[in-house]
Amino acid sequence: MSAAYNQASSLSQETVMAEGIQLSRELIDKLIGVIGQHDADAREDMLVNLQYLCAVAGYLAADYPGPASERDELLEHLHAFMKHVCDDRANQEAAPPAHTAAPSASAQGQSMATDDPAVGIWKPE
Repeated sequence: MSAAYNQASSLSQETVMAEGIQLSRELIDKLIGVIGQHDADAREDMLVNLQYLCAVAGYLAADYPGPASERDELLEHLHAFMKHVCDDRANQEAAPPAHTAAPSASAQGQSMATDDPAVGIWKPE
């Protein structure tokens, strides 16, 4: 297994991101695996994986119906959502391990809807 793949492997919990959206270790592993099959550089460099994921999001966002200003607003919302997930994940990694009798199989939290259907807010409990 490559260094880039191992870096992403530390996510062990399923995280509910927004209503109907679930980010799991299995999903991440499969996405990174497919990208690595397509581009060998991605197996060694996590930045290459991130670039592919961003490029795919941009490619799909280009088909967003409506004027360019609405598409730009969508991209801003997606950026804010990505930053929220990144910050939350970084805080989880930086937090000292909790002393519990049994580890939880999944992250506990609540997904809250926003005015924009493309964006949700996940709050850990």
